[in-house]
Amino acid sequence: MPDVEYYQEIIETRWAEIEPDIKLVRADWDCYTDGKTEGIDVVMFDAVMRDKIIDSGWIQPIESNEVEKIEDIYPFALEGSTVNGRLYGIPAFLCGNFLIYDQDNEALAKAEHITDLEGMSEILVENSEFSNYREQYTIEATADTLGDVNPSIDDSDNIYMQPINDLTIDKHKHDDNMQVAKAYDSGVGQGYIGFSESMRFLENRVNETHIRTISFGDQENIFRLYVDNAALTAGVEGQRYEKCLELMNVMAEADVLTKLSVKEGAPQYLMLARKTPYQDLINQFELYAQIEKLASNEKNNTILTP
Repeated sequence: MPDVEYYQEIIETRWAEIEPDIKLVRADWDCYTDGKTEGIDVVMFDAVMRDKIIDSGWIQPIESNEVEKIEDIYPFALEGSTVNGRLYGIPAFLCGNFLIYDQDNEALAKAEHITDLEGMSEILVENSEFSNYREQYTIEATADTLGDVNPSIDDSDNIYMQPINDLTIDKHKHDDNMQVAKAYDSGVGQGYIGFSESMRFLENRVNETHIRTISFGDQENIFRLYVDNAALTAGVEGQRYEKCLELMNVMAEADVLTKLSVKEGAPQYLMLARKTPYQDLINQFELYAQIEKLASNEKNNTILTP
């Protein structure tokens, strides 16, 4: 989530319209590093952490009929949030590592695998030395090399990462998502690997930019996306349960997600788990058509931690 505070403001505004007598209290919780959700009723978590969070007993399932307009949510996102027939949370956002590149670059437009780009030295990538990035790329590369949606990974084996490491332009190999996008926008390289929302930093090259999937290995690309869910923590019950469920639906509401996708008139290029917001966004910003195509691919799977 590139701008958490902006998202919270939109949620609070919408909540005040339907529950003016109930005040929301913001809380910080990081699904990747924090422990038990003490004192928090509703959280947002990445499905990549699904099994750990569920096995730890931190969140509880909800009924599918409690999700408003559930048919508007991409089926793969719901499937990836379901364990033993029970739904854990409401999908709101999608995310993934994509090839973002100059639309007139024929080599990048035709490339099917990361290995096809070997020797080009014109692609920027996020710093794969950081643990979080490293794990993301390792999951992607291993899956696309072994042809397994959620493969088992040996952390000591970095052979799958070498093609990605070889792409990095030396002076930018320590960049984060924002820095990579800004470097590309300043004229460095022919493209970069990044999340769709990183394109919000593009000013000079955005009108000539395309975004697409590419295999992170040398085999067929497996379409896999991260899914962020609004979830209900364990122990919440009764009337509080009903109000928390109402809040979760607000967090994943189409109008809320649409408003979040444009800030001060500028597109945020978020990838959303709901279908309906895209048409309005596409009418305003052409690049959203490419993002919608990525989000709606019937081959998509939810990325889970191996």
